[in-house]
Amino acid sequence: MSFDGAADTVVVPTQTGAAKSPVDWDRAPKPRQRGAAATLWRRRLWSLPAVAALAAAGGIAYHPIFGLSAIVPAVAVSAIVPVLVAALWNAAGRPANRPRPLLGSLVLTLAAWVLAVSASTYRSRAYAHVLPTPGLLRRIGADLLDAPRGVLTTVLPAPDHPELLVLVSATVWMAAFAGAETALRSGSTVLPALPGVLMLAVPVALSTDAPGHGVTAAAAAIGAAGLLLVCRAPGRRSPWRTLLVGVPWVALLAVAAGFAAPHAPGVGTPPDLRDNVAAPPPVRLSGVNPLDRISAWLLTPDQPLFTVAGPADPDRYWRLTVLDRYDGTTWYPVGGLRPTGGRVPDDGQSPVTKRTKQRVTLDQLDGVWLPAADRPASVTAQGLKLAVDPTSGAVATGSGLHPGLTYQVESQVPTYDPDRLQYLATASDPAYAQLPDLDAASEPIPMVEEFRKIAEKATQGSQFPYQQALKLADWLRANNRYDITAVPGHSYRNLRFFLESSKEGTSEQFASAFAVLGRSLGLPTRVVVGFSRGTQLPDGSWRVDSGNVIAWPEVEFEQVGWVPFYPTPGEAGRSGSPKNDQTTVVPPTAAPPSAPPPPSRADKDRDIAQEQRPEGVVSPIADAPEDGSTPLWWWAAPIAALAALAVSHVGVAAAAPGTLRRRRRRGPPGARVFGAWRQIGDRFGDLGMPHAEARTVREVADFGAERLPAELAERVSGLGTLVNEASYADRDVTGKEADDAWRVCTDVEHAVRRADGREKRRTRMVRALSPRTVVATLRRR
Repeated sequence: MSFDGAADTVVVPTQTGAAKSPVDWDRAPKPRQRGAAATLWRRRLWSLPAVAALAAAGGIAYHPIFGLSAIVPAVAVSAIVPVLVAALWNAAGRPANRPRPLLGSLVLTLAAWVLAVSASTYRSRAYAHVLPTPGLLRRIGADLLDAPRGVLTTVLPAPDHPELLVLVSATVWMAAFAGAETALRSGSTVLPALPGVLMLAVPVALSTDAPGHGVTAAAAAIGAAGLLLVCRAPGRRSPWRTLLVGVPWVALLAVAAGFAAPHAPGVGTPPDLRDNVAAPPPVRLSGVNPLDRISAWLLTPDQPLFTVAGPADPDRYWRLTVLDRYDGTTWYPVGGLRPTGGRVPDDGQSPVTKRTKQRVTLDQLDGVWLPAADRPASVTAQGLKLAVDPTSGAVATGSGLHPGLTYQVESQVPTYDPDRLQYLATASDPAYAQLPDLDAASEPIPMVEEFRKIAEKATQGSQFPYQQALKLADWLRANNRYDITAVPGHSYRNLRFFLESSKEGTSEQFASAFAVLGRSLGLPTRVVVGFSRGTQLPDGSWRVDSGNVIAWPEVEFEQVGWVPFYPTPGEAGRSGSPKNDQTTVVPPTAAPPSAPPPPSRADKDRDIAQEQRPEGVVSPIADAPEDGSTPLWWWAAPIAALAALAVSHVGVAAAAPGTLRRRRRRGPPGARVFGAWRQIGDRFGDLGMPHAEARTVREVADFGAERLPAELAERVSGLGTLVNEASYADRDVTGKEADDAWRVCTDVEHAVRRADGREKRRTRMVRALSPRTVVATLRRR
């Protein structure tokens, strides 16, 4: 008969070949067992590299948040150093054959972490670039507390600032230290992996808004956890043999997890903690409203503002900022600015056809806003602290603009198809479709009603929102003149003067009037300030001067997002009117000379503005017919219920044997002795003894004598004698005898688990999961 010893127990053979009870080296440092204790210590040390690997894998899961290059140094130091500290501290207690106090290890690892983080992450603020000062200690503590909230309120990937990276160092260090101490002080196989697995949840929860995914890091963590379990698996194999057998299976498991994880239910949609975190105050940037500067820029038109190197279409406009709030006096730039490392989140609506990259070099442009081609996707600017409004995509910097500043910007370039826009409904966004209609005394403002009447007259005959916007732009161009010397301003009074009296203005008045009149009709509108393409230089770049400034309005449509319109006379033809500047018109070169050019958006818009909506044409948004498909939840709910029932049954089946064992250990001493004997009979059933409850005490004892070591079989026989005497001779059983009975039961259970004649694991699992077995186990007394 052969038995496999547990990972943290040592079986010492006697001179007669019997085996003593398992001995733990932490509790029994006897001379005869010191060799076995040293072996066990080495086995625990073998698991420390796997602990460090698991902590490092959890740290790599931060890469969607910060980028891989920013976190690798902190992860490497924080995964290795605490493991070494724990090993050296506990190794000092080996002569006494017991680990040293945990409190000392905690103090030592805390000091080591402070020194490591000050010498790496906070190197520029540390004394001699290594030692922390009292002020730096307070700074590290405050940053560590604020780092999770800082990550959740920053557009990811986050910049690699020390106040955020300290979170990576602290969590990885904590997981590595806790895993190492657990591995060295505990005989458990699974427990040392728990800190690393729990730490993995931190980057996963914080990276819900980050681009990409952490599947690779999760697969690496699964592989490291499997390696740790292999290193600490029960058995007598040497660490080398254990690794040779287990590593291929662990590698296969990690690869399978990497392929299967993206397709697992719920992957990619974890709870977004940003919904539960109070947003910080918006980044406040001081600067003159660009809309107020249009008249001044136009009066000095030759002032060079910036240069753009990169492709620029004939109708290209460089977007500077977006103004979406109006109080009756002025339009305000977007205020929901959030820190960013350069990424601008995609709004998920714009019909992007391509991305374009430009390199912008500033000249005399000041303020805080960075110009870009349409909505930026990312901005790369060395030495600038950037902030972005996720809704509009406007990018600003708190560092201020200065001549010579250069940055690269990648933008999303949409193409708007009038055939798709023609019958679309506008977005349901009341914040952009309402005008302030009460004054400070809560009295109605008469001009709001006047604007509504003007807008209804201008859009008379319109039958859908896109046609409404086209007619409004056409009306403004046809009834007003462009004049750079016109009175500036865009308040209610200024706009009424512009629409009813002077009928002269710059793009400031035309764009503001369109946005206000549109809102009076319920259209969601906003104003954008930017620049036309500019003048091409000999090197192919484009110089933008102050005279190229222009403002235009935008209307928000369902499924498409914000669509620009150009009501200023002589300006861009993407929304209705061809440009007066004929130098920007590029003749088609791809089509044969005889082939007519494809109609532009301006051509289609002129036709749409005059046509009637045909009968039976429905909006693809509001009037989409039902396709008759079955909703997802009709079949997902029963599947979820069956899955929950299966999981519950497995849980009950796993808990039933433990419940029965605890039930048998309760009660008076006599009942506890009988419970131990019944437990032994059940375990003998795993070795092939049928109907254990129907057999006599002697039959059970004889069965154990044939299959157990001699010393343990003798103890089982003695327990059987005690059971017979208690049953038939009215013997009083003491509490000590009941405790001894359960010790015998525990040793029998260990022996049965190591016996060769035990049923195969698959057979035991099938029997344990059988509903009949579960019910019988729970009903057994």
